[in-house]
Amino acid sequence: MGRSKRVRDNVIISILVLRLDFSEMSWKKVDCFDDKVLFVGSKTSFCCSAAELGLTKGCLYYLEANDQSLYKFELEDNCTTTILPLLPGLKLPTTPWGFTLGWIMMTTSSISDGGRRMEDVLHKHKREDKICVHNAGQENGLRIHNESQELYAASAMDILNQDMVRLIASHIHPVDYVHFRAVSRAKRELLPVFNKTSRIITSTHLSPWFVFLTKNDTVFNFVDPMHNNEKYLMNLTGMLAGSTICFQKGGWLLMSKGMLTYFFYNPFTKETIRLPDVPEPYNFSSICFTSSPTASDCVELGITQAIELVFIRRGTSIWSTSPILEYNPRKYVPCFNVPVFYNAAFYCVDYNGTQGVFNLADETWDVFRSTRRSKKIKYISFLVECEGNILLVRFQNHGMLIRVFRFDFSNMVWVRVISLGSYMLFVSYTSCISAVAPNRRMENKIYLPRLHDEGMLYYSLDKGCYHSVGSTHSAKDFYDTKCWGNCSWIEPNWSRSTLEELDWSYSE
Repeated sequence: MGRSKRVRDNVIISILVLRLDFSEMSWKKVDCFDDKVLFVGSKTSFCCSAAELGLTKGCLYYLEANDQSLYKFELEDNCTTTILPLLPGLKLPTTPWGFTLGWIMMTTSSISDGGRRMEDVLHKHKREDKICVHNAGQENGLRIHNESQELYAASAMDILNQDMVRLIASHIHPVDYVHFRAVSRAKRELLPVFNKTSRIITSTHLSPWFVFLTKNDTVFNFVDPMHNNEKYLMNLTGMLAGSTICFQKGGWLLMSKGMLTYFFYNPFTKETIRLPDVPEPYNFSSICFTSSPTASDCVELGITQAIELVFIRRGTSIWSTSPILEYNPRKYVPCFNVPVFYNAAFYCVDYNGTQGVFNLADETWDVFRSTRRSKKIKYISFLVECEGNILLVRFQNHGMLIRVFRFDFSNMVWVRVISLGSYMLFVSYTSCISAVAPNRRMENKIYLPRLHDEGMLYYSLDKGCYHSVGSTHSAKDFYDTKCWGNCSWIEPNWSRSTLEELDWSYSE
């Protein structure tokens, strides 16, 4: 398990499973458990048959002493479900290193003998109807998951002749085109999967989409929270397969392949911008870019775990480094989240709410100390720019405590925010976005990179609890929800670029 080593209470940031190849005496990455499930603890671990236990195969169950919770990691999809907390009030034995947790093997009857499924004991699975829209795999098109069923009842649009249908299709947004094509089988047979004639690429009625990779990072999954969790799929090939999402801005994903290769990718236009390879395998904890990678003033910045700033400007082929000479871990402890580019400077936040600021013009580093520091509690923190302000969103204890603050530059302190008004926030470790809600039901809410069953999870500041889109789910924490290790929020962008704009070395 990959953890941040910069804080006392380590945070799991990734899980990598390896097997020892005795013929070569080397460790090899494991992509599939076959019928096995693993149980991993600090003292004991087991490998068991999933069929005999009635569990989903390919999963790893583990316990976390820091928050006393049980997790399930699905290897092929690289996602983690926060199943349940340990018993409230349970006193765990301690050592000089903290809590001790382990597994014991219980005698249980198999499913074939009428035994109870272990998953029924661990947690319940709820099923909800859903509409899935998938990529056809050939072009940048989208198609309905089950085309044998009509999504809408017969309507007045059925009287339109083919010329009128094509005319309407050529003047609507790509998302509306998908819905229009889904009205009936006749329209799906008439209209191609991908609409090449429409020039409408912007819309005032879109929200960011949630994107995550599955199938060993070879399939993009998109979830649209505005349209009741509609889902889209896109198969990845070539350089894209097995890549990792690092950051997102304006519909462009910053992705990495291995330790040296970074590139930009727009999944809506399938355009790619290659970056010069980094000179050495930096271990970035935070990475971002200032503006669209097609803009002449775009700068990409990464912060390494060694507390070194690494950046590159568009039009150049050399990565620059700037060590933080005055770094003091007692004043500022960087964590795994994305910086915010605001007023020509990069802002990042530590676990206590203290801000680190890198001024791009003179390449200087400064720290703004917070008046709300806590030496005992480590918060999951996200920064997001909203309406000309920098907001801090903090989670603690699996979301049971969530707070929003605004940074007051005049007094250099964080001020509590009670309401977002007509705005909504989308937070994750790779992208934090604020936007005006397209409708009243999305206002004053914080959307998380998690699913409860098939619905996007969000926190309502009005009600003070969690809900999921399209269901009646309501909770005070985000237990029984699923998150992905390779995911982000993305702003749909169908604007195409010129050849010069797709060349990183080109600068006006």
